[in-house]
Amino acid sequence: MTGNHRRGPLAWHPSGDMLAAAGRSQIDILGRDGARQWTLTGHSLGKDEDRRIVDLAFSPDGALLASLSTERTVRLWRIREGACEAAQVIDLGDLMPASLSFSPDGTELAVAGATGPVQIWSVNDVERIRTVEAPEGSPLGVAHLSDGSLVISSYEPAALAVVDSSGAVRARPSPAAARPYGLSVSPEDVVAVSGESDDTVTVWDVHGGQHRDLPPARGSAYRVQWAHDGSALYVVSWTFGVLRWDGTQWSRLQMP
Repeated sequence: MTGNHRRGPLAWHPSGDMLAAAGRSQIDILGRDGARQWTLTGHSLGKDEDRRIVDLAFSPDGALLASLSTERTVRLWRIREGACEAAQVIDLGDLMPASLSFSPDGTELAVAGATGPVQIWSVNDVERIRTVEAPEGSPLGVAHLSDGSLVISSYEPAALAVVDSSGAVRARPSPAAARPYGLSVSPEDVVAVSGESDDTVTVWDVHGGQHRDLPPARGSAYRVQWAHDGSALYVVSWTFGVLRWDGTQWSRLQMP
């Protein structure tokens, strides 16, 4: 992997025709053949060597890409008519962000970070409309189930929680990772959660109730992302780049 030094998060476009891959401050939009279509810039590194993009998400209709940076902002990018243009910027205040997720209808954006409750933003108005507390620990990951419920991963203690619109908490397994940082939900509501600095990945079928820990990913499993159709699971390894789980084994994904 070259150019953007892509060791940050990934996001598949809902059509399956594009992949967003982040470096520290830039985002490459790649076609199915791996060719780079656009490079998005706007997140600032400043003088902070640890500042970086930590999560990406496409809206369900594919019209927006949201990028989350430790500079405490979300940047929205509008995709239309063969172009990708910068749109609104969301200031997250004191939240040190770690993860974001669009609601299934695309009207809301959830942002999680360890320094506060999960923030819920209106996409159309770009206004914060409410917050959701993690039932246990400090939130790191957030994702939506198909019914709009939130999946929240947290640490101290390491925990998973499903919180519905009424605030009710659903039973859930404990993740293997001590700091469950990466979180992704497939179209069939299968949750994958990975650790911030280890090689553990837990997969949980919300409706079936089964869960298991996958074989260790090579190097690490810093971020996790389901393919747009749930056919494969991808993780970002600091050492080996992007790895793909096909249901049987891990392999390295070749990217330009």
